[in-house]
Parts: sequence; C-alpha cells; structure tokens
Amino acid sequence: MNSAGKLVIVGAGPSGLAAALEATKNANDVVVFERSSHLGGLSRTIGFEDCLFDIGPHRFFTKNAEVNQLFNEILGNDQIRVKRLTRILYKDKYFNYPITPLNALLGLGVFNSIAIFVSYAFARVKALTFPSQLKNFEEWVTGQFGSRLYRIFFKTYTEKVWGIPCTEISDQWASQRIKNLNLREAIVRALFGSPKKVIKTLIDEFGYPRMGSGQFYHKMASIIESNGGEVRLNSPVERICHQDQVVKSIVVKNNNEEQIITGDFFLCSAPLTEIMEMLEPAPPSSVLEASRALRYRDHIGVQLKMRNINFSDNWIYIHSPEVKMARLANYRNFSPSMADKDDISPMTAEYFTFKDDAVWSLSDDQLIELAIKEISKMGLAQLDQFVSGFVIRSEKAYPVIDQNSILYVEIIR
Repeated sequence: MNSAGKLVIVGAGPSGLAAALEATKNANDVVVFERSSHLGGLSRTIGFEDCLFDIGPHRFFTKNAEVNQLFNEILGNDQIRVKRLTRILYKDKYFNYPITPLNALLGLGVFNSIAIFVSYAFARVKALTFPSQLKNFEEWVTGQFGSRLYRIFFKTYTEKVWGIPCTEISDQWASQRIKNLNLREAIVRALFGSPKKVIKTLIDEFGYPRMGSGQFYHKMASIIESNGGEVRLNSPVERICHQDQVVKSIVVKNNNEEQIITGDFFLCSAPLTEIMEMLEPAPPSSVLEASRALRYRDHIGVQLKMRNINFSDNWIYIHSPEVKMARLANYRNFSPSMADKDDISPMTAEYFTFKDDAVWSLSDDQLIELAIKEISKMGLAQLDQFVSGFVIRSEKAYPVIDQNSILYVEIIR
C-alpha cells in the first residue's frame, strides 16, 4: 500500500496488525482500535504464575517467501524451530498424525487395516466410475480416505469440534483444511519420505516465538508504533458510518465517551456478524437476517499448570468420544522458556461449544475439574499432578462453515 492517507483498522488480531505493519512501512497514517486489553486475538499469550499459555496451540508455517521473511525479521533471535509431534488418541491408543501405515496397522489390527485399504479402493473406484458433485465434509473425506478411515479418524473429532453432523459441514472447508492430502499421499510419504512440495498438514517442523505465539504480535505492534502508527487498546468500535457504499467514519467508545474517527481507508477484522450490526445506516433486512443466521463456535481454553508430564507431543487430538475435550497442548514441548521450572508444563485443554451447551454454562472451577478428570481418565496425568489453573472463554472463535452459511454470505455480499 503506497502512502495515500489515513488507514483506520478495527481489531488488533493477526490480520489487523499485519495490515497496520504493511501500511506504516509506506509512511501511511495508521491507527488500530482494539476493544480488549490485549493484542493478538486468539493468538495471544497469557502469563500466569511465571508460566506462559497460548489460548490454544499455534504453529507458524507457510510456503510464501514474503511471509516467511516477515516472520524471520520480526522475531529475529526470538524465533525457535520446533519439531512437530502431534498424535491422535482414539480408544486408548495413539496414532501418528499424519497417519502412517505401520503405526495404523499396529494400532488398529490387521483386520481393520485391510478393511481400510479395501474401503479406500472402493471409494476411488466409485469416484472414477460414477463421478458426482461432493456435497459435504463426509462425502469429501470419504472420497479421499474411504468410509472406514473416515469413521475412525475424522467423524468423531470433527463433530466434537463443530457441534454439528459432518453431513452439514461444507465440503469447501474440508478441501481447504485437508488440501491435497489423501490416503495414497500419506502412504507414499511414509514409505519414500517427504516430496519437494510440502503439504501443510504433513510438515515435520515449524517456527515458533520463544515466549509464545503472542510474542510475535507484541513485537509487531512495537514496530507499528515505532513507524509512527497507533495501537489503541480498550477502544471498542460502536458504529461504522457509511454513505453511498463508502465508509466515512467509525464511532469509538473511549472512557465512556464516544469519539468520531474519520479516515481515508477502513479495514475491519471483526466477525462478519458484528460488522453488520455496527453499520449505520443499517443494511437491508434481508442482509441482517442472513447475518444473524450465521453461526460461530465458541472456544474454551482450560489453562493448566501441571507437574511431571511425560508425553512429548506438541498437542494431542482427542478423538475418543467418551470425553468432551478436543485437544490437549503442552507448551513445554513448544518452548521450554514458557515454563517456570524444569518439572512444570503449561497446558491447554480445549473445548468447543455453543453458548447453549452444558459445557459453556459450567463455572471456571467446574471446567478445571472437568479437564483434570478427563486427562486422568485418558491416562495422560494423575489428579495430584495438577498445580493450578484458569479459564479463557472466547466467543465467536470460529465461523461454522455449513451448507447454509455459504448461501448467507452470498446474500451479504
């Protein structure tokens, strides 16, 4: 972006800060408004009892050279390289992720493994013989991995995360999230090593800030301010004022007083539903109805300070249907600097909910008790290894990409 005037940005998460950084490099007048007291959004890092906790596990990896250069320049010596180890926990057994043939054979047994290959072969023959338009997540994954592997490793976890049947989740989400990966690709990689073209789902190593993912965004904000930009925390945007399809100003609440902010360009990284509600004048009723019909999944991070944890995974996918937990991250295995002592592990137990779910209505103490009990039930730790903890609730963390949401977004556009 060349120097062209004042840029006003709503939201100091990753996208808002990245836009502000790029604009200040070109001598633009930039101001960022963030309603909360922290930077980084869902990628922030929180200090607690001399330990550091991310909201949930993050990794930094891209094939884009420009983005890699930006990451390296901002972090400098604070970047570390982390060996990725993520596994799936299913029926008290661990499976490599990505799936490897020998590991799956030992874990599932010969009969199940043969059935998986037969199921995959049947899916590929069916796709070639009777090609059809894929309609949902279930059909897409079944086509890539076969119905048996889909039921074992994809269905339970996906429905736990999104809270709806896989038949209601858009195939577009699957094709983006598991892009270019199928059972054949996983087998080839396991037998012959990584191809030159690295698939994001298959990476073995990733970059990471030494003091947690939030360190990256704090350093980014410092550069923005040193370049002459502003980042204002505790500054919620109340209204977005527009005329003739052009945004003219925003109204920001500052110390219980409203302030009108004008600019030449505006960028809003708030959830789409919130943007629609802030517009003044209001959008047509059909647009508001479509916006209000969009759904978001809320996120609960139960942050646990644990002692003498012995698993070496960065995080574990919890596919086991008998527990509500979806992922468990151990930040000591990201960066030892995030723990205050050698025997301490800062950890996050993740739960995905809607606000009317029973889990969301639990108190913080009840959520900590639930997480400890489920970790113990899965054999990952014992109750007496718990030191202390706290809870972070994030509303509207992830947009639900179901069949209807695509139609609603088209109406909004």
